[in-house]
Formats: sequence, structure tokens, C-alpha cells
Amino acid sequence: MRMMLCHLTGSRRGLTQSFDTDAIRVGVGESCHVAFDPAKDPTVCPLHAEIAVEDHAPLIRDRSRKHALLINGQRSFESELKDGDLLQFGEGGPLVRFRRIPEESPETKPWRDIVADCRDIVVRTPHPRYLSPLYLVRRLLADIARYGSAAAKIAAAGAVLAPVLLVTLLGIVVYRQHLAAAATERRMAELVSQLEAGRFTREEMGRRSEQERQRLTELRRQHEELVATLTASLKEQETARRSRQDIQAIHRQLRALESGQRFAEEIVAQFESGVGLLQGGYGFLEKGTGRPLRYQGLDPLGHPYLDRDGNPLVTIEGEGPPIVIFYAGSGFLVDKAGTILTNRHLVRMWDHYEPARQAIEAGFEPRLSLLRIFFPGGSEPFSLELLGVSETSDIAVLRTDRAPIGSTPLRLAPMDKAPRVGEPVVALSYPGTFDSLMGRLAKPVSDEILHEAGGDPAKLADALSRRKLVRPLATQGHVSDLSPDSLTFEASAGGGSSGGPVLDRAGLVVAINHAALRKVGGLNVGLRTKQARALLAQLRIALDPSADAKAFPRTDR
Repeated sequence: MRMMLCHLTGSRRGLTQSFDTDAIRVGVGESCHVAFDPAKDPTVCPLHAEIAVEDHAPLIRDRSRKHALLINGQRSFESELKDGDLLQFGEGGPLVRFRRIPEESPETKPWRDIVADCRDIVVRTPHPRYLSPLYLVRRLLADIARYGSAAAKIAAAGAVLAPVLLVTLLGIVVYRQHLAAAATERRMAELVSQLEAGRFTREEMGRRSEQERQRLTELRRQHEELVATLTASLKEQETARRSRQDIQAIHRQLRALESGQRFAEEIVAQFESGVGLLQGGYGFLEKGTGRPLRYQGLDPLGHPYLDRDGNPLVTIEGEGPPIVIFYAGSGFLVDKAGTILTNRHLVRMWDHYEPARQAIEAGFEPRLSLLRIFFPGGSEPFSLELLGVSETSDIAVLRTDRAPIGSTPLRLAPMDKAPRVGEPVVALSYPGTFDSLMGRLAKPVSDEILHEAGGDPAKLADALSRRKLVRPLATQGHVSDLSPDSLTFEASAGGGSSGGPVLDRAGLVVAINHAALRKVGGLNVGLRTKQARALLAQLRIALDPSADAKAFPRTDR
């Protein structure tokens, strides 16, 4: 089979190699048909990949043993190659364009491919933008001389005799492309600003932590005030020798407060180790080229440069840091192997967020670059692999990269067990995520963490985990409504509660927190566990048969 490889970056940049064979080895070794310079391309392995023809179709296989082969920006172990596919050998390694040549085609390189490859090489070569036409002309002439047909070489010779016209025409094209790219960059800057790309100043995080600290203090004060009021009322009733009915009513209120607190404490003590803080991050790639959307640069404090409207300056060129939109939520363990249940929108954030959808419409593709979970008591995060998502409900199944020893799996309520309206429940999750975690710390501790992490959400999560300060918050409430697929419950929650478990008095998960009803304060919607069971069965993941047993005996207090 006839194939062609055009080197866009790396030590062999600008070279086009033609092959008429059924096997091509790629690496830095002497036996490789495509041999890179190991000094200039350190990401390439001795035998990095192999292209083979099977059933008249070209296949590429990763031979690096490092999962370091990328096809069109996505890691792949084995894939069928299509004409125009972009191959990359190692993260940040050399880029090569694959082309399949029809058997009846001439030995020369088609004019269309020459132009496309030259443009791809130029945009990936660092240079002042105003010199792009000259770089493109030089590359075109060199490629035509080496790989072009006789007609193309004659045309090139004519072009050399009329350089002014050619440069002018190319300048117009490049200028128009520049205007289009500038417009796209301005639009993406506005969208990135709306997406809140996870970067915030240390001062802003400190202010939000202090607000959360004050809110928690106020909640504790209100609870203590309620208990004190009821206790004082009880003493007053007893002193005044009021009716037994009035005194019993106050006793019931006090017992209800104490019972609810003990209920939540028991749930937290037994199951908090299995409820993790899920952190993700995604960016955008330009369709066709696979170039990531980047910041144009960062200031000395690590904040992106801004335009006059306060939007971050972004580009698809240069070497600035790729944009990562960070987010966080909750997830919980359902077996000792590391199977995690959470919400589907926590692994496909761009499907549910309007600015992200607009970025996709503008010609960019989302790519998940970070997905991990932190369990209470652990000092290191677990990387997550997506096993599957439900197409009909907001549920996803993930798997940790290693067994989470020391974390207690939670048990799903049996299919035939439905909570009753009015029944108490406890939601374990991370409402407010970092605001809540930092607000529960003493100010000197939170200040130390902020000084260490700055405004980087990934570093902030690592700093909290190293100090073993990641733990969920328990919010109590009652079942307000029930349907075949969902459960509405009354409990305080906020951003970050999504994906957390809702447990009954028996310690069984009766729902997965899905969303808050914003127009009705304090009400939340959870997804019944039968939908999670259906997805687990579809993925052939069998839970412990004892999962249908009660986690601990029901007690009536």
C-alpha cells in the first residue's frame, strides 16, 4: 500500500516520506523506517509505533509501552488510519500527517497536499505573525521543488518571477485569516471568561473562605440558640407546673433535635470515608489541527493577561499554558475494587453549560484533561477512568486507578425498598467544594494553604489532601416527594453536592444527589438508585450480594 508521512514538527520537520510497503516502524532506533533524532525528540521511544496493512486497511499500533501515541489529539493504543489523520509521538512530541495515496496516483505529491502541509508547518513554527507570508512562500517553493509535479514546478518558477503578486495574494489570504482568527480569539476570550476557568486570586479565595466560616458560625449559633430556647421553655413550664401535654411537646422537640444529630453523626462516622471530592478539568482543541486553546501569557502572579474588557487573552498559537476549566463535585464508592457512582454531567460538563456549547459551535472540541477523586483520610488522589454513562439519566460509573484501601463502600438500597415521604435522610457531599472545606478550617491553617497553592485549584486540592483535610459535609433533611425515578428532599446543599449519596436511617443509599431546585430554596432532587443499578448491570459490574442488607439496624429515637 502506498502511504505518505509529512513531518509538521520535530527533528524531521518539513520532510515528506513516501512508502510503498505494508509495514512501517517509527521510533529512534536504527531499524526504524521513520527515525527521529533522540536528542531533539526525547519523547520518542526506540520503537514507538508500527503502521501495518491488514485487510487492505492501514492500522497503527502503540509500541512505546507508555501509552504515548496520540491520534488527532487523543491517546490510542490501536486505530485504523484515515487520510489526513494527525499523529503525535509522545505528549508534546513530533507531529506527523498521515496520507493514503491511491494506487493510480503519480509519484509526485499533489498540489493540494503541498499547500495544506506547508500551512500546517508554518502555523506550528514560532515566528512573528507579520512574517507568515514569507515563511509560507519559502516552504511552498521548497516543497514544490522536492515533491511537486512538473506542472507544479513550472508554476513555481512563474511564481518566482512574479514574487510581488504572489506575496500580495498570500498576504491578503493570511491577513483575512488573521482577522478571522482574531475574531475567533476575541469570542473565545469572552467564553473563557464566562466559563470561569478555575483561576482566582489568593485574596478572592481568602474572602470566600472567610464568608463560609462566618456562615458556619451563624448556623452553629442558631442551633445552639434553638436548643437553649427549648431548654429554658421546658424549665419555665415545669416551674409554672403547666400541663403535662405542653411539657411533653417540648421534650419531643428536644429529642427530635438530639435524634437528628445522632443520626447524622452515625452516618458520617460509618460512611464518610467512601464519599470523595471529585475534581475535573477540561480544555478545548481546534477542530482539524488539534491545537489547544491557550492563554497568551501569565503575569508574575500566575494570572492570565487580560484585554481592555477584563477577558483573558487567548490564542491557538505560541507556547502559552493551555486553558483548563476546573470544576468539582462529589462521588461515592460502591465496591472495594474502586467503582464510583456520580452524575453524568460531572464527566461531560460541556454538554450542560451554555458557554461551553458555544465554544464547540465556534469550531473547538472539548477534551477532558483531569479527572480524579480525593477520599477522606487519604493524602493522595485517585485517577479516574470513565466506564460508562447513562443515556437516559444523569448517572455515570467511574473506576479508580487502584483499590482505595481504607475507604468504606456505600450500599445501594434494594430495588423494592422505597423511602416514605417525611422520612429523614442525610446527604453526604461537598457543597461549596473549596469554600466549604476552607471555611471549616482555622484561619491560620487556611492562610497557610492559600499561600502554598495560590490560585491554582489543582494545587489547592493537593494541599488539602496532603493535610488530610478533605471530608464531606452531612446535611440533614426529610423526603418531600417521591416518583419512580427521582426523590425530592429538603436539605441544605450547594455547588459541589452533585453526585453525592442520599442515605436513609438504615445507612442505605436511596438516591444520588442531582440538582437543587433554585426557585424553591432548600429543596433538592436526587435520582433513585434503580437507575444506577441498571447502568451497573449494563456494564456487568456485580456488587456485593450483601448490598441489599441494611448497613446498620434502624433505631427509633
